[in-house]
Order: sequence, then structure tokens, then C-alpha cells
Amino acid sequence: MNPKPTADELVHLVHRYHPAGLLNEDPRYDASEEGQRLTALVHAHVTPSPAWTGFIQQLRETFPNSHLWDTTVPYHDPCYSVRVSLPGFKPGGPRDDCVVALLSQLAPVYALYASHTDKSLPGADYWLRFPPFPPEFQSHEARLAGLIESTFGFTRLSNDILLTPVPDLVPRTANWEVGKAQLIDCLFTWHRW
Repeated sequence: MNPKPTADELVHLVHRYHPAGLLNEDPRYDASEEGQRLTALVHAHVTPSPAWTGFIQQLRETFPNSHLWDTTVPYHDPCYSVRVSLPGFKPGGPRDDCVVALLSQLAPVYALYASHTDKSLPGADYWLRFPPFPPEFQSHEARLAGLIESTFGFTRLSNDILLTPVPDLVPRTANWEVGKAQLIDCLFTWHRW
């Protein structure tokens, strides 16, 4: 496993890929050195790497009673992502509980969060949680973390690092004003579901 980077090191890194002080709709965003660097990186990962393809197959074998979604969005965000359902998931059913993994293409780091949806009650119950996870998610969390670390050697980022503000950046695909971004948005994706 790689040494754990500090929040300051990661903030410095994301500034190499996201231009400071520019909205992503500004033509200068993509034309900037940082924007061009990010575009080149994202385009280099449009075709999944053999390691990612092998990892998805490994997940199928490790979680045979789970549904898997490779939620990577080519051409958009600098990360690979996958959702692994907890046992009992039924497509179209009212309940969807998953552990979601985000693996950065900018640095050898990853993040996990728990996702819950229950549409069986009026108003639907929906939440996302960063660690600590509820007990029923912890077995999947531990196995998924172990596979990421043994396959890629990536380091898991703590909540404190993930939620570090990067107020002068706007992620490439987020429709935000300057001031909302956190490291998780710039290293991986702003979109969490």
C-alpha cells in the first residue's frame, strides 16, 4: 500500500488538474493548462484498464450474491467507480443498499461510502454515509477495501481528508459556483448516489 498522502498534498495535486477561480462553463476552464491536463487524463482512461476489468471480475467472484454496477462515467470524472449491493437486492425492488467504491485516476487513493434507498414507505428513505458504516454494511466494506488495497495498492482516505474544502476550484462536471468543492469532488466525482 502507498503511504497516506496528506490533505495539503492532495489539495496541491488537484490544483494541477482543475483551474483555480474558474467555473467549468468558462471557455478558459478547458483551455487552461490544468483543464487540458485533466482532459488528457480522463481520455486516457476512457477504455477501462486491464487492472480495472480484472478487478470487476474479482468482485463478481468475491460477492456472488450481490449485484454490481460499474458506475464509471468515461470522458467525465477522474475516477473509476463501482456499486456493490448488499445481499437481498432485487432489481426493481423497493430497497437498494450498496457500498460504493471510488478509485482516483489522479492519485493512488480511494474512498468508500454506504448508500441506502428504501421506497417501500411513502416519501422514500434515502441516505449516504461515510464511515463508520451501519453494521449491516461493514462486512462488504471490509472485503471491498481489502480487494482494492491488495489489487491496486491504493490508500483509503479518511473522512477528514475527503471533506477538506478546496474553495477555489469547481469540479469539471459539477454545475457549481466557486466555493463548494471538497477533495472528494476533485479527486473522484461530485456525483454520489
